Amino acid sequence: MGLDFDVFEFCKKLRQNRPPPYQCPLEKCDKVYKSLCGLQYHLVNYDHDNPTPATPTVANNRKKGRIRAAVPTGDIALQSPPKEALTFAEAQKVVQFEIDGKISRIPIDQPLPIMSLEEWEKKNAELEKPLPVVEPPVEPHVKLPEASFKLIPDYNERVCDAPPRPNAYIRFIEKSAEELDGEVEYDVDEEDTAWLAIINKNRAKQGLPAVSVDTLELLMDRLEKESYFQATQSGQQTAATVDEDAVCCICMDGECQNTNVILFCDMCNLAVHQDCYGVPYIPEGQWLCRRCLQSPSRLVNCMLCPNTGGAFKQTDQGSWAHVVCALWIPEVRFANTVFLEPIDSIEMIPAARWKLQCMVCKQRGAGACIQCHKSNCYSAFHVTCAQQAGLYMKMEAAGAGRDPSQPVQVAKMAYCDAHTPAHVLQERRAQDSETDSKSNDLSAIRQKGRDKIKQVTID
Repeated sequence: MGLDFDVFEFCKKLRQNRPPPYQCPLEKCDKVYKSLCGLQYHLVNYDHDNPTPATPTVANNRKKGRIRAAVPTGDIALQSPPKEALTFAEAQKVVQFEIDGKISRIPIDQPLPIMSLEEWEKKNAELEKPLPVVEPPVEPHVKLPEASFKLIPDYNERVCDAPPRPNAYIRFIEKSAEELDGEVEYDVDEEDTAWLAIINKNRAKQGLPAVSVDTLELLMDRLEKESYFQATQSGQQTAATVDEDAVCCICMDGECQNTNVILFCDMCNLAVHQDCYGVPYIPEGQWLCRRCLQSPSRLVNCMLCPNTGGAFKQTDQGSWAHVVCALWIPEVRFANTVFLEPIDSIEMIPAARWKLQCMVCKQRGAGACIQCHKSNCYSAFHVTCAQQAGLYMKMEAAGAGRDPSQPVQVAKMAYCDAHTPAHVLQERRAQDSETDSKSNDLSAIRQKGRDKIKQVTID
């Protein structure tokens, strides 16, 4: 019985789809082979129409220790059963032949290129040629530079001696107001010179006279001075003055150490601690906060509160948020805990937090609020609104003295005006008693806090 499928294609697909062992696909044959080669040999050489009965196992009567040399047999190909011939229908479509012990079938209609023996030998000779050895390129010889100089015989005679020092002191005469007004302090650089050359080239095409370097220096000097005078008169002076009594706008504390000083932005005069704002090293020269550095001319808004002033940092989405808001809202994190930027995980804030109404500004949906730390108190407020209203907010490390390798846990406590701790009210009463002797009871201090909240709401 001839097989109605291609044995090699069947074995190829079987190798890809199933692991060993492999069973003969014919229905009446139940033989199983551990390798695909055995199954292939079985399908090609075994006659399924006339199966040979299993030969009985011959008992081995040889004694132990005796080894009989193997008798050399003849050619395996001569002893193998005859190959199965093609059926008449298959012979009309394909041609079967054997090459190196492998049976191949080719359709009759398939065109075959014919190559002469000489061409075949010539092609094999070209393939057997050794590949040319590619030598690495020779590195160019690098010659060290040689100094080129010449001696000037009368050099010492050409160098003039320094002028003699006068007997009297050199007198400095301060310039008058008219001379100071006429003095030009602006000096052009290479960029100014290149820009001026482009401008003069365009002016020449329009038939206009060229602008000299002295004229450019005069115009830029007058422009910078006039801009500075106008900023000073309008109260927008760029040179920020340092307030010795300033407090950090993040932690609201004015104390500083050698390793944690208060930095002032040279543009907006923002006061922040190094640790609070993420500045591990004291910068040299001018220092600008992130808002003045990246968005100096455009007002930025916080995603977590409605207030515009304060210390900002960018989020991972390109927006802006207060550092203090990111510190107090539990779900918000910092991608880099050293530089405290960018602010991320804002999408983790639950929707209920965005819907809370602030007890200070009375706004709902204008940011994410936090709630009073007191149990069963649902008073909510924005972080910056609580700072402006003077609500008690404290952040401290929890579990001090534990293993330093473990991460530090931070405990955050923020109270509304009605649940401010008693010891905090006593401290405030002691501070107020120094200035006002009438405010000694706790109710007056609480009323003062409520008035401050109203004042923030009105502002």
